[in-house]
Amino acid sequence: MKRLLPVLSLAAALLLGYVVGYASKPAPQPILSGHIDDFSIVPSANAQENKTEVMPFGFNSPREPALAPDAPPVSYWNIDDIRKAHTEMAEKAARLVKEAGSGSSQSFGGGTVHVQTRNFSMFMLYRMFRDKPVLSLTKVNSVLDDAEQHAGAYDFYIFTGGTGEMILGGKIANRQNLQDKDGIIPGEYRGQPVVGGQTYKVKPGDWLLIPPDTPHQPKPDPGGFSYFIMKINVGVYPWSLIR
Repeated sequence: MKRLLPVLSLAAALLLGYVVGYASKPAPQPILSGHIDDFSIVPSANAQENKTEVMPFGFNSPREPALAPDAPPVSYWNIDDIRKAHTEMAEKAARLVKEAGSGSSQSFGGGTVHVQTRNFSMFMLYRMFRDKPVLSLTKVNSVLDDAEQHAGAYDFYIFTGGTGEMILGGKIANRQNLQDKDGIIPGEYRGQPVVGGQTYKVKPGDWLLIPPDTPHQPKPDPGGFSYFIMKINVGVYPWSLIR
C-alpha cells in the first residue's frame, strides 16, 4: 500500500492541474451568427430583411428604388404586322427619296414596335435605296445614308424585310459630331465613307450586334430594307445623348 501512495499522489496532482487549467482557459468566441447585415459586412442591398424568399440585391426592398421602374409590360408583336410595317415604311420612304435625312439618319420610324426605358430602347427602322445622290446630314453627296458611331450604346438588329449590306468597323472618313437644334451631341458621330470596314450581306431573319464605338453604314438593295433595332445603354451617357 505504501508503494501505491506516490503513484496516487502523482495522479491526483495531474488531475487537479488539468481541472485548474481548463477552468482558466479563455472562453471560445462564437462564430458570426444571425443576419450578416447586422455586422455591416455586406451592403444593405444583400440583406434578407426577414423575407421568406431571398431576393437578389434588394429586389423589391422598400429601402431600395425599383430596378426597372419604367419596364414595359409583357409585349407581343405578330410577324404579319411586322411585315405590314415594312411595306408601309417603304411606301412612305418612296415619297421622300429626294430629301436629305432628318434626325440622326435618313431612316423612317413607325410600324408596330416602339419601346424606350432607362436602359434600352427598341423600334423599327427602314433604310431606303437611292439611285441618285442627295446631300447627307454631313453634306456629302451620296446615294447612301451617313455611317453612324455611338459611344454610349450597343445596337442589336433583327432584319425584318428587304435585303442589302451593312458595312461595319473601320473608320468614318469626314467624321463629325452629330448636331441637333440644341447643339453638338457628345459621343454621337456621322459621316462617310467608311474606310477599312467589313461588309455583311443581310436578309430577313438575320441578326447583327454592333458594339459601342463601332462605325456602321447601311447599303440597301433596290426596295430597301427594314429592321428591328434594340439600343442598349452601356451607362456612359444619358438617353438624351444616344441616337
